[in-house]
Amino acid sequence: MTPLVIQTENIPQVCSDWLAGRVDLHICPSDSLQFNELLPQAHGLVIRTYTTVDLSLIQKARNLKVVGRAGVGVDNIDIQGCNQNNIRVVHTPEANSEAVVEFVLSTMLSKLRSVRKITTAIDINAWKLHREESISPRQFNETTLGIIGFGRVGSRLGKVATGLGFRVLYFDIKEIEEDFGCQCVDMKTLLEESNVVSIHVDGRAENTNLVDASVFSKMNTDTIFINTSRGFVVNSNDLAMYLTKNPQAFAILDVHINEPFTPNYPLIGIDNANLYPHIAAKTATAMKNMGWVVKDIDAVLMGKKPKYEATT
Repeated sequence: MTPLVIQTENIPQVCSDWLAGRVDLHICPSDSLQFNELLPQAHGLVIRTYTTVDLSLIQKARNLKVVGRAGVGVDNIDIQGCNQNNIRVVHTPEANSEAVVEFVLSTMLSKLRSVRKITTAIDINAWKLHREESISPRQFNETTLGIIGFGRVGSRLGKVATGLGFRVLYFDIKEIEEDFGCQCVDMKTLLEESNVVSIHVDGRAENTNLVDASVFSKMNTDTIFINTSRGFVVNSNDLAMYLTKNPQAFAILDVHINEPFTPNYPLIGIDNANLYPHIAAKTATAMKNMGWVVKDIDAVLMGKKPKYEATT
C-alpha cells in the first residue's frame, strides 16, 4: 500500500514533487475540511511553522508514523506525545543557520554603520551637514557583540563577526568545545559589556521570558538588541519599556510571541524597534534545505534510519 502523506504548508515545489513520486501526497492546510478527513488515514505529515502537532491531533491520526518539520526547532510538535504513540519526528537542524546569520549581520551592520544617500543636487551647507550626520559612533573593531546561546547559529555568527573585527562574548548553559576566538562569560558580564546583544537559544519551555526587565536593566542605554530565536523568549512589554526609556537603544526583531502580531502588540509604533515578519531564514537555499525534510519522511516510511530525528 502506498503511504498517504499530508503537507500542510508550502515547501519548495521540487521537494513536494520528489515526495509525490514516492507517496500519495495531499497538500492542504491543517485548518481545512480535507485535512480533517484525511488525518485518520495519514502515515506522514509535512509541516513548517504554523501547524501544531499536539495530543489532540495525534489522537486523531491513528495511522501516523512520522512528522517532518521543514525547519530547525520542533517546539510546535508534542515530542513526548509522538514518542508515546510510536510516531517519529524528523527535522532539518542544519538547514538555515547561514541564512539566519546573514540576516543578523546585515541588519546589525546596517544599524551600526547607518548611511544615507542623496538623491538630488544640494548646496554646500546641506552637503556638509549630511557628511557630519553620517559619522558612525564606533567602528566594527571597536564594538562588542554578545551572543546568548552558542549553538549552530550563535557559534557561526560569532565566527563570522570575529573575522570582521568584532570582540565577541558569548553565554551558553552548555560547555562549548570550539569558540572560534570568542570569549565565554557570565550573563551579567555579557549584558554590561556588549554594544549588541543577539539571542540564539532553543525553544525549550524554560526559555520563556528569558529576556525580561531584569535582563534589560543590565544592558547599556544604547544597546542594539536582536532576536531571531523565538518570540516567547523575550518579554515584549519589558522590551517596549526599555526602548521607550532609552531612545538610543534599538531592537531588531524577526520573531514574535504571536505571528502575525495583533494590534495590541506593545512594540508596534516604537521608533527604535524594527519588526520583521519571521524572514531571517528566507533565502532560496535555506528554504530548499528545509524542504528536503521529505527525504527523512520517506526514509521512515520505508523502514530506514532518518538522518535527523528529534527525540527530546
